Order: sequence, then structure tokens, then C-alpha cells
Amino acid sequence: MLKYIISYLLPALAIIPTMKAQTLSIGPIAGINYSKISNITNAEYQTGLAAGAFANYSINEKFGLGIKALFSQLGTGYENSEGKTRLNYIQLPLTAVYYFGSVGNKIRPKVFLGPYAGFLLSAKDGDGNDIINANGTDVFKKLDVGVLGGLGINLIVADRTWLNIDLGYATSMVNLTDNATENYKNNALQVGVGLSFPVGN
Repeated sequence: MLKYIISYLLPALAIIPTMKAQTLSIGPIAGINYSKISNITNAEYQTGLAAGAFANYSINEKFGLGIKALFSQLGTGYENSEGKTRLNYIQLPLTAVYYFGSVGNKIRPKVFLGPYAGFLLSAKDGDGNDIINANGTDVFKKLDVGVLGGLGINLIVADRTWLNIDLGYATSMVNLTDNATENYKNNALQVGVGLSFPVGN
């Protein structure tokens, strides 16, 4: 799994040295996922946690790049049932960001869009048991790839320190399993709150 994470991060990290004049900020972020898996007849949304770190690169006054590294709980609940499918991921979204307003504004709305990669840590049922096939192999693939879009606001709380509030929707672009007849995908409404601090001048 480590090689997949590194291969995903390398293109993003390669951008950093080219941004000599831009502003970099980093910080912690936490939030809630409201997720379900598509193409399951009795599926319903369930809540899960998300927490990690993020970085913002301001290319100019209007445009930037954002990257997050999150522990993210996805999966699905089931109607009229206590059962659930809990998929725990390391999720790495990389988004292009457009900011409204000017740098000096205390409140700056934004929109964002980009790909994400999710690296499966575990797949559990409602009783905490591993979800596996009858032959002992994993039901769910180790890699989920999708797209994330949303909107948010940044609020100045101190000099060059911003409260970041994001509301996004993420959906898989690949099948979560090797099932050839059904296409199972993660779908999640994601709410995150983070605090960003400047790096360097």
C-alpha cells in the first residue's frame, strides 16, 4: 500500500519547489462523513469520522491548490437494520481552489474540485468482523479513486491564520469490488473544519 500512496503524492510534492512566490499554509482538520455505497438496494447513509492534516498553496489572489491527508470512515448503513459496512481509509484529496473576494477580506468564500485516492485500511461489519469472501480473500479493493467537489469559506481568526470550513461531495470513479455484475461506489457528503497557519514569510 505504501508504494501506491507514494506514487500518488509524488506529482503533488513535485509542485512545491516551483512555488517560490506563493503562500503555503498547513494545519489540522477534522470532520464528519455522511456516506453510503451505491447499488445496494437497502443502503442508507451512515455517519463516520474524518481527521488529519491539510496544506493550501496560494498561487495568486484567486487560485490555489489544496491537499489533505485524512483518516476517513466511509461505508454504508442498511434500512431497518442495525448492520453496517465500515470502510476505513487513508484518503488523499488534491483539489484546485478558486477564492472569491480579495486577500484582505476577513471572509473568503471558495469552490474546489479535484481527484482523490483512498487506501483501504480495513473493512468491518456492524459486529467488528472483517468482511471477506468465503475463500478468505478481501471483498473490497485496497484502492479507491474518485472525484471531490464542494464549497466553503475561510475566516481570518488571527494574523495570517484562517479557520477553514468545507462542505464537499465525493464519489468513487471505480468499482470497490471485483464483482463483474454490480458497480459498487463510495458516495459521501463531507464536512470539515480546519485551522491553517502560514509557513515561511
